[in-house]
Amino acid sequence: MSIRIAALSRLILLSGLAAWLSIAVFNNMTDPGTNHQLLGHMLSMDLLRSEAVLGAGLAWHAWPVEHVPVLLYGVITVQLLVAAALWSAALLFARAGWSGRLRELRQARSVAVLALSGFLLLWLWFACGGLWFGYWIKQGAVQSVHLTMILIALGALLYAQSTPTQEAPSHAA
Repeated sequence: MSIRIAALSRLILLSGLAAWLSIAVFNNMTDPGTNHQLLGHMLSMDLLRSEAVLGAGLAWHAWPVEHVPVLLYGVITVQLLVAAALWSAALLFARAGWSGRLRELRQARSVAVLALSGFLLLWLWFACGGLWFGYWIKQGAVQSVHLTMILIALGALLYAQSTPTQEAPSHAA
C-alpha cells in the first residue's frame, strides 16, 4: 500500500471520528438539558431507587444531582480536547498524503495514536462511570453506545498504527 493511499484512508477515518465528536460537543453545548436529565438519572440513581430489587444494593453509589453541571462541563471539555487532537491527526494525514513521505506519515500516525487513545479513554471512562452507577439496569441503550464506541476506538487504533509498504514515487523527472 502506498503512503498516499494509507494517508487518505486514515484521513477519512480520523476526520469522520473528529466530525462525529465535534457534533457531540456542539450538541452537548446547545442542548445541555438532555444531558442534565440523563446524567441526573444516572448520578442520583433515581431510576433504580424506584425498583424494589434491581440495583438496590448499588444505591449507596448515588451522587447528588448538584454535581451534574460540573460533570457535564468536564465531559464537554474532554470531548473538545479529544476532538481537537483527532482533527490535528487528520490534518497531519492530509499533509502526509500530499507529500507522500514516510516521515510525515509516521508523525501523523503518532498523533493519531495519541488522539485515538484519548478517544478510547473517553469511552472507557463513560462505560466504567456508568457501570459504577448501575446504568445498564435502566439505561442499557446508553451502555451499548459506550461499548460500541470502545470497539470503534480499538479498531481505529489498530488501523491507524498499521504501516504502508512503500513510499510514493518522487515528483522529480
